[in-house]
Amino acid sequence: MAKSAEELLIYLFDEILPKHGMNLRVKQKELSLEMLRALQENKLALCEAEVGTGKTHAYILALTVHNIYSDKKIPAVISTSTIALQKALTEEYIPQISGILLEHHVIDKPLSFVVRKGKRHYVCDSRLKIYETSLKNLQREVDANLILELARLGEQEFDRIDLDDAVLTPYVKGRINVFRCNKSCPYSLLCRFMNFKKKCMTDNFDFQITNHNYILADLIGQKQGRKPLFPGYGAMVFDESHKLIDAARQMYSTVWDEQDAEFIVGLSEVNRRTTGMDELTVLRSQLAEYNRQIFDRLAGDLAGNHTREGSRIEIVIGSMEKIYIRHMAKALEQLPLSYQENSGQKMRLQGLKKRCQELTDKLTIFLNSGNSICWMEKRENGRLALCAVPMELEQVLFRDIWSRPIPVIITSGTMSVRGDFSHFKRMTGLSFAALSRIMETSKPSPFDFQSNGLLYIPERMPFPNIRDDRYIQAIMEEIVQIVSATHGHTLILFTSYWLMERVFYGLKEQLSDYPLFLMGRGRLDVISSFRRSGNGVLFASDSAGEGIDLAGDILSSLIVVKLPFPVPDPVMEYQRNQYDDFDLYRRDIIIPEMLIKLRQWFGRGIRREKDTAVFSILDSRASLRGRYRAEILNTMPTMPVTDRLMDVADFIIRKKADSYFMDKEWEEE
Repeated sequence: MAKSAEELLIYLFDEILPKHGMNLRVKQKELSLEMLRALQENKLALCEAEVGTGKTHAYILALTVHNIYSDKKIPAVISTSTIALQKALTEEYIPQISGILLEHHVIDKPLSFVVRKGKRHYVCDSRLKIYETSLKNLQREVDANLILELARLGEQEFDRIDLDDAVLTPYVKGRINVFRCNKSCPYSLLCRFMNFKKKCMTDNFDFQITNHNYILADLIGQKQGRKPLFPGYGAMVFDESHKLIDAARQMYSTVWDEQDAEFIVGLSEVNRRTTGMDELTVLRSQLAEYNRQIFDRLAGDLAGNHTREGSRIEIVIGSMEKIYIRHMAKALEQLPLSYQENSGQKMRLQGLKKRCQELTDKLTIFLNSGNSICWMEKRENGRLALCAVPMELEQVLFRDIWSRPIPVIITSGTMSVRGDFSHFKRMTGLSFAALSRIMETSKPSPFDFQSNGLLYIPERMPFPNIRDDRYIQAIMEEIVQIVSATHGHTLILFTSYWLMERVFYGLKEQLSDYPLFLMGRGRLDVISSFRRSGNGVLFASDSAGEGIDLAGDILSSLIVVKLPFPVPDPVMEYQRNQYDDFDLYRRDIIIPEMLIKLRQWFGRGIRREKDTAVFSILDSRASLRGRYRAEILNTMPTMPVTDRLMDVADFIIRKKADSYFMDKEWEEE
């Protein structure tokens, strides 16, 4: 055994990993050593590693070697943003490293891990049995295969109850997942979910793998006096950390749905007639009316059917709204008492009390909203919701995450602007940490963009304006010419669903030689169809610009229709008001967010060492006289730049094998 952790880690990279087909990557080795030092010195390590660096192997090795040389073996928590990365960790990265280290006697037992997520991702034995029995009683032939699948699910061990792996519809999963646990459950002593939770709370695992939302839920819950969701751990890794601020805004937000009160009104209904029914009826009626008054007063333009889902308006909770909120809180306090007097249903009473308390807690936030950013939004289901998030969320994150006395590795392919982490630290609260605790490193991609990439920026594009038909027509003409020059193999990224659909349907006939795909909200299944197509063209929203891996020739052309500037919302408006000078706000917030997202999008283009791709930006602000050209060229990987479509066609001809140009046979499943 090496004398120190550093010596062992160097030996692994120099001597052991190359024997298993993992050639020495100097930047990966440097990154892993810096991560190890951060673990040893209790640092908050900002570790940017561009595509191809190998950051995941780097931190798995650093964590493992650090634990070997630590006096006390304690687990590490690895938090990701996507299920895809969690699967890669559990099915590829950790088993691979574990096997290598076992073979060379660096460790004496396999590296162990468990995946942690919200309870609704797991099977509830009681609900599974109830649903299975109900299907059997119906005696329908169409349910035969489903009943067999449910029976198989009921026979799995307690560590195989993850519904994400089950081939079931969302409806069926919603019928059998863990919803609410109680001591009177007939399965409580044998419950597989409870046994799974108990095992997770032991120190038997080297890695507890989770997502950003779940780890934040744990930190928030502990602050509110709830039990920890994790056993004690000695280190944290936030991978895909560029998504951490989005998760934080979601988890620290208070969301008051307009149907929260309606649900309570329905839950408190009593069928039988009693002497106290008049009081209960009045309370239920008052609750519904106060709720309606508040939403009607604040909804403004969002109330109409003409507003699109996701629309937001900033609101101020005025004196009249506060009066209604106080009346609602009083009704919520009295409702369970009145229900108890008029109903004998103890189980429903407990649920009613819980719902009333949850809504009361939300009302308290809006009643004391002086330190919150408040807005109303139309959600994807078309309902309205009142939302609030702390104004000083960055300080909250510092107190809850970064002030804890454990080392944290914060890593992603895109966190900085030309190696400057100021924007990321400002947004996540890391700027409040002592300078002595912060480590920063940025490793460039080892891929040869200079030889394998080409950036195409046309000079004839109108200023981006989706209300201008000339602009839309210019986009469509450019897309047709680029797709023709690259023979398909194209991912087109839009920042607007409306524009994406307009262009897609406008080009269906002109691009009929290629399989065309439209990726709407949540349509990740389209990615696999595009991958199988061979030479397809995928029209996608900005979500496809992050976290997907389309290596090889299938994605040889990436088209950015419009620079991905952040969409104005109440949080951004609050940030804007903190600046006296708009130019400073644009420099500190708007431009860095755009550049970081654009780098993330460009990371889809070249995924492996031999990949070649054309990158196109159809935004006049990136052209020769464009306002943001210099920032873009200085931030993106260095590669040749052209404004000639002929160069695009020549690049593809020079870089691609003959098989690339052959007609592909593809049939939609």
